[in-house]
Amino acid sequence: MNSCIRCAMSGTSCVPLTDRFRGPLLRTAAFRMAMWQAGLFALMLTALLGVVWQKINHYAESELHDEVVGEVSNLRQAAASGTLPARLRRQLSGHVAASEYYLLTDARQQLIEGNLHYRPTAPGWQIVPLEGAIGADHSDADQVHLLVTHLADGHWLVVGRDNRSLIELGEVLSQSFIELGVLAIALVLLSGGLVGWRYFHCIDTLGARAERVLEGNHELPLIGSGRGDEIDRLATRLNQMLARTQVLMAGMQQVSNNIAHDLRTPLGTLRQRLEASLTRNETGDIPKSVVSQAIDDVDGIQATFSALLRIASVETKQRHSGFDLVDLSALFEHVAETYRPVAEDDGYPFSSDIAAGVQMHGDRSLLTQSLANLIENALHHTPKGTRIVLSLRQCAGGWLGSVTDHGQGIPAALHRHVLGRFVRLESSRSTPGNGLGLALVVAVADLHGIVLQLKDAVPGLRVELQYVERPPRGRSPPHDTPAIANKRASNT
Repeated sequence: MNSCIRCAMSGTSCVPLTDRFRGPLLRTAAFRMAMWQAGLFALMLTALLGVVWQKINHYAESELHDEVVGEVSNLRQAAASGTLPARLRRQLSGHVAASEYYLLTDARQQLIEGNLHYRPTAPGWQIVPLEGAIGADHSDADQVHLLVTHLADGHWLVVGRDNRSLIELGEVLSQSFIELGVLAIALVLLSGGLVGWRYFHCIDTLGARAERVLEGNHELPLIGSGRGDEIDRLATRLNQMLARTQVLMAGMQQVSNNIAHDLRTPLGTLRQRLEASLTRNETGDIPKSVVSQAIDDVDGIQATFSALLRIASVETKQRHSGFDLVDLSALFEHVAETYRPVAEDDGYPFSSDIAAGVQMHGDRSLLTQSLANLIENALHHTPKGTRIVLSLRQCAGGWLGSVTDHGQGIPAALHRHVLGRFVRLESSRSTPGNGLGLALVVAVADLHGIVLQLKDAVPGLRVELQYVERPPRGRSPPHDTPAIANKRASNT
């Protein structure tokens, strides 16, 4: 079971702002709206194509019928002059288009001239399948429009045109509409993508700036698009919220600092008076043991306030100025050599396993204090004879350090709880300490981007400190941030 650093006290889930805002462009609201618009446009284009085709087809069919009516009128004049068979013979011999059809029969429907197998039964317009009309279908048409005329001499005259021109016109229109539709849909999607990218970029920029504010740059305002749009209004609201939050945080910090500073002076004065009384003790009314105990109590109170001030300083990111390249291997060795004789004199077997050449940028004094706090916790809260192990090793992209004791351990359900301030599992609170040791370790780990995890050592407790180099800003981190890792681990 692991424990959260940043969320240990609040119990909330910490997710980097850039991770919240960063996502695929296809998932942006603008692009989804563009997809809906493209689909709606496709439906409207299909309906429009149907209406336009119906209108154009009706117009083209009317033109075809007018052409046939005009041809029949000319042929009726030829029939009146007795030259109709000869005229049809000349037209059919080489001057007839592939789409033109003629038929002249006698009263008994015996063929006189023509290129149709069709035999009329009644005058007027007839639309028949082309294959049935000519006996075979070798064209792109599928129908023929025939105008049947019963001549005065009893002959039947049939003039027709097939619908290949209508089919070709429909194909041209369909192709044109498809090309136009594809182009229009592509433009809609492109515009949606551009709009989505714009909003994506603006929101991601706001997220990155908000994360910098979260990291301690409280003087950095969130900047919108500069166009007075909804992004600017969102940035304005966020700035107002951040300003209010900063005021509240500053006020709370000021109150804490004031309490600490205001109490340090009278406590210091009290200690001086007690020391003076202990030195003089002229009347002998005050036992020395009482005065010594009072001095120890005052020292404990001052140590508590000093720890609170140091934690506040770390949590407000004011110690970045002390960052430098730290030889962690040497630091761990120094702490091990310092505490080994102390631990063994008190009856605690102490061992270390420290890899060489491990380095990082950080605050040497804070890292040393954190490591010392972990070892002192093991010494103060485990029975004599408990073995304590300090280790450091390199891992992928960073390092892993740990302090392990094989004592009674801490219940997994309390791993997160013990990271808070003034938390002590010993209900009587009679053992030395103020419950701020782990709180300082949490603050220092968060300042350095170190993942703090509490694990069962079976038996005992292992406190792990893992550090992984962060990728350049703007890229998704390969691992969870410390707060996320601890929060997720503590919920498993």
